[in-house]
Amino acid sequence: MRTPRKPSTKRKPAPRRPAAHVDPTRLAVAAVERIKTVLTRTGKLASLGAPATMRDLAARASYLGVALPSSYSAALRIGGALGGPERFLTSDEMKAAFNDEIGVRMSRPDTERYAPFCKLGDRRYVCFDRQATTSDGELPVIEWSAGITKARAQNFAEWLDELADAREDAVAEAADLPRSLRTLLLGLGFTFEDPIVGRLETGDTEAIEDLLGRERTREVRGNVERLFDSSGKASLTLNVDEFSLAVSLRTGIFLFEAGDVFRWLRVFVDENFYGESQKTPSHPDRTRDLRRAPREAPLILRGMLELTPLPAKRYVFRAAGGRSAEDFYLLGRTASTSDRSPSLLLHVVAGKVAGAHSLDEPLLDLYVTPDGTVWALSHAGTAIRFVGNSARAFPLQRATRGRPWWYGIGGSGSRVLVWGAGALLALDDDRFVPFAPSAGLEDHESVVALSASGSKVAMLVCGDHVGAVARFDGKKWLPIDEDKVIEGDLCDLDVWRGVAIVLARTGEVWRVEEEGPPRPVLWDTEHQAFVAEGGSPRPTHAVRGIDGGALVATDGGVVSVGAGDPVFHAATGCQEPARLSRVGELPTAGTRSKDDADGARSGIIAMCGPNAWIWRKDAFYVIDLREW
Repeated sequence: MRTPRKPSTKRKPAPRRPAAHVDPTRLAVAAVERIKTVLTRTGKLASLGAPATMRDLAARASYLGVALPSSYSAALRIGGALGGPERFLTSDEMKAAFNDEIGVRMSRPDTERYAPFCKLGDRRYVCFDRQATTSDGELPVIEWSAGITKARAQNFAEWLDELADAREDAVAEAADLPRSLRTLLLGLGFTFEDPIVGRLETGDTEAIEDLLGRERTREVRGNVERLFDSSGKASLTLNVDEFSLAVSLRTGIFLFEAGDVFRWLRVFVDENFYGESQKTPSHPDRTRDLRRAPREAPLILRGMLELTPLPAKRYVFRAAGGRSAEDFYLLGRTASTSDRSPSLLLHVVAGKVAGAHSLDEPLLDLYVTPDGTVWALSHAGTAIRFVGNSARAFPLQRATRGRPWWYGIGGSGSRVLVWGAGALLALDDDRFVPFAPSAGLEDHESVVALSASGSKVAMLVCGDHVGAVARFDGKKWLPIDEDKVIEGDLCDLDVWRGVAIVLARTGEVWRVEEEGPPRPVLWDTEHQAFVAEGGSPRPTHAVRGIDGGALVATDGGVVSVGAGDPVFHAATGCQEPARLSRVGELPTAGTRSKDDADGARSGIIAMCGPNAWIWRKDAFYVIDLREW
């Protein structure tokens, strides 16, 4: 249900007309980017659709009977949909729309003249006029509605530019809320970093139950009598454009339409926010700051907290990379045990999947630069750079003797590094070369893990059951004294606030600072969180530092160690080894800014088989991956 808005009294500007000399292709690409920005602001980026493939475009050209307008092709190579009531047609849908609706209502000589490419509604289409080609290969655009045609634009680019204008105008108008409504939303604790998207986290069970209703509350609580996931709070995202509300709860994300949202808001203030006349309220003002409610206590049994299962159906997840915990990519592979299984890249924005790309290349690891360029390490021993819809492979070559084996890709800022057996490589213009100055790796040594921040690099170098943290201070590699060598089967390294943390497969952990020898970290490893069901210690695979403790990946989940008792966060029904990836830029040593605390700069993504979680504010937030 869409609640009607009071007509705006503001004078609308005249539609902007593109200058005659603007290249249609450039205009179309700019219009798609504007639409993409609107969809991102309203949390609907996924509705832009996957880019059209060359096969898709060839099929459309075959139906059209002439070369596709370049502006049309360029737009579809960015996104195959428009994320709104207007919907691009596939080649089969173009044929069906013409045969079933347009062709049967047209008379000669115009029977074959109009080719539909976008559906507006019931018996309403936007069409190319095939009989009016221009010197630049563009086609005029007309609107067909139940047999009546009218000219819409000189070409596809102009039509798309006008559509982008309309989308931006609608968003601007939606942000103009009545004062009483905005006052209520702010009073409830909603924050508006963007004028059309409000966000709120709350543990107020009474307010959430009012929103859900009695039946749905019972379904969500289930046998465990819990509304929220391990975070103990609900995450609410209000889209002012259509006044829909997305709420993240224990069993998934629930979407409420405008009618339900306004019904809920009237629980606090009984007012007709868009009405001309005001009725007498049925109850006093009940507005309260929902952020102040305490968290719902998590259900921890024998040191274990079961996370809400929202797993993917066809993919398991191997790595993550991104600019922050609010904007990152998940790397998935099909559940096949083959090393050649295809890959999936999911773009996660604000905790929800906003886009997806399937790739035939089996990928192992990810790194995303601050400008959004995605780098991946392939199973074939190449680094692949993704920019827009293009990909380029960079061969990797080991400088020392021995079999090439690559463990990871990462870096800091625009600097990209790849490491593995006997090798540390850095991107130099258009190729990967040995890192300079040389780290002096021996043939039998491997770089198992690496962490970079600014110009500094720390990496875990392992040999025959020994290892050490090698540090580059921005100018030279620091010497490694004998007392800094660690004995054991070491498997991972992380650097948090300037302190290196080293993990062994047997569970031992060391703190390694620039000065002095490694110091063992003493945890209560006999606590139930560290013990598997059979009574044996849980195996350990990866470590990431957090304020006051660390996260340790094990089989079937992640152990969090902090100020209180350790907790094993379990992936229900999954016993695969968990993986941990840090996303975003690392904070500098000794700093504790608000951005660091909120995960705006750096965050941790945990993956366990088909599950993925975001560590934020001392709790895991589950990503809903059931569509994949």
